[in-house]
Amino acid sequence: MTAQQTKSQQLREIEYQTRMIENLKKWVRNLIVISSIGVAMAYWALKLQNGMIYNVVGVISIIIIVVSVILCAVIGLAIKNGRANIEKIKKVIH
Repeated sequence: MTAQQTKSQQLREIEYQTRMIENLKKWVRNLIVISSIGVAMAYWALKLQNGMIYNVVGVISIIIIVVSVILCAVIGLAIKNGRANIEKIKKVIH
């Protein structure tokens, strides 16, 4: 394999990882929307309504919020590591 082939492969890898990071950003946005909906549902079910079913809906909403926030943190870490990996590849190329 020549140096030119390796360089082109690394450039393709940078493009691919950049696209994947953009996809992860979309997932973070979606999870933020889901957690916001969970907050609204939890408030509605726990503060504005009475009854056992509303308490169950409220607890499920809180679980959705917690899971969404945890996933946002994990995806944020993946984005950070992906950017660091892209920078490492760029350093190898130059």
